[in-house]
Parts: sequence; C-alpha cells; structure tokens
Amino acid sequence: MRAVISDANKVQHCFSAEQHPTLWHVIPALEELQTTWEEKKEDPQYELYHPAIERGLAKIRKYYNRLDDKPVYILALGKSNNHFISTC
Repeated sequence: MRAVISDANKVQHCFSAEQHPTLWHVIPALEELQTTWEEKKEDPQYELYHPAIERGLAKIRKYYNRLDDKPVYILALGKSNNHFISTC
C-alpha cells in the first residue's frame, strides 16, 4: 500500500513550490501517475489494492478530462516548455 500512496505523494510534490510556478506540471504529472497506477493495476503483487487503484484512476480520468475545458493548462505548458524536462 505504501508504494501506491507514495506515487500520489510524489506527484503532489510536483505542485508544491514557493519560488516558481508549477501549473505546467499538471498534465505531465497526471499522466505519469496514471501510467504508474495502470501498471500496478496489472501487477499481481498489488492485487489486494486493485479496487482502490481503479477508483484512483477513475478520479484521475475525471480531472484529466476537465483539462479540455481549461486552456490555461495548455498555455502553461507552452509558456514553460523550456522547463519541460524536470526532476519532478
């Protein structure tokens, strides 16, 4: 369970910064978390957590789909394209 929660915690840290904007992290961070949890959902090692992972993936899809209605995220990606490679 700790591995599943740490995935979300890592992504949450991508949005935490006091010195620079982090809005442009939203799309890549959600995609990274979605990919990681999809892999864990297929891994028998995490079978006990598959229902919780699926609920988490449903929530990610819900908010990811809402990004289509918010062009500010795409603008933030374009504006910060020179910072796209990140250690986040």
